Amino acid sequence: MQSSMQAEVDFCKMRSGNIWREVTRTQVLAQVSGGVVRSKRQAGYSAGSYPTAAVENGPAETAPSGGCCGCGVSPQGPPGAPGRDGDDGIDGEPGAPGKDGPDGPEATPAPQHEWCFDCPPGEPGAAGPAGPKGTPGQAGAPGKDADGGSRGAPGPPGPPGPPGAPGNPGKAGAQGKPGVLQEVPGPVGPPGPPGPAGLPGAPGNTGPNGSPGKDGSPGDAGDNGTPGGPGKDGTQGPPGPDGSRGPSGGCEHCPPPRTAPGY
Repeated sequence: MQSSMQAEVDFCKMRSGNIWREVTRTQVLAQVSGGVVRSKRQAGYSAGSYPTAAVENGPAETAPSGGCCGCGVSPQGPPGAPGRDGDDGIDGEPGAPGKDGPDGPEATPAPQHEWCFDCPPGEPGAAGPAGPKGTPGQAGAPGKDADGGSRGAPGPPGPPGPPGAPGNPGKAGAQGKPGVLQEVPGPVGPPGPPGPAGLPGAPGNTGPNGSPGKDGSPGDAGDNGTPGGPGKDGTQGPPGPDGSRGPSGGCEHCPPPRTAPGY
C-alpha cells in the first residue's frame, strides 16, 4: 500500500509539471505566432491566476488595469517546474568537539515477548544398538549387619594369592653339644632291582563276562570363557514413512503495514 501510494504521488507531481510546461509554451506561442504580435489578452486577471482564456487576434488595443499595455511584452508568466537537485557540496571542516551531555536515564528492562506458537517436544527416537560390555567395577565396601538378622554362611574361599617375597635369613642358632658315638644294628636295606623276565606261562582259563558298570557322576563346571568381541553392525533399515503435514502458519506475528505521512 505504501509503494502504491508513493507511485501515485510521483505520477501526480509529474502531471503537474507537464501542465505548467504546457501553460508556459502556450503563452510563448500566443505572443509570437507567424510573425504577428499577439498583444491583446484577457484583461483583469491577477498575477497569481492562470491565463486560460482564449487568445484573440486583432489590432493592439488599450489594455485595462492589470493587463497587457500593448508594447508586445506580456507580464511575468507562472513559475516553471522545479529543476533537478544540485550536486552535493564539499564537506566542511570538522567542528570543535561539543560538551559532554548529561548522563542518560537507566536502561529500561527488555519487554517480555509472548510467542504466538508452541513447539511441543518431539517423540523419542528408536533405541540404538547395545554397546559393548563395560569392565567390572570395583568391589564395594562390606555392608552393615541387619538389626536382629542372622549372619549368613561364610562365602567360598578366595583364590590363592601370589607367592610372597622371600624372607630375610634368620639368625644363627647356638652351637649344639658334641655328639656321642653309639653302635646300634642297622635297618634292613631296600630290595634289589627286579630280575630279568621269565618265560611266558601257559594261557589261563577264560574268565566270566563282567557286569555292566554304572554311569559316573557329571564333573564340575569349567571356568567362564573370555568375553567375545563386539558384534558387527546390522544392515541399514528402510526409510520410514513421511510424517503428516503440519498446520499452516498464520500472520499474527507480522507487523501492521506502514503508510506515508498524512494517510
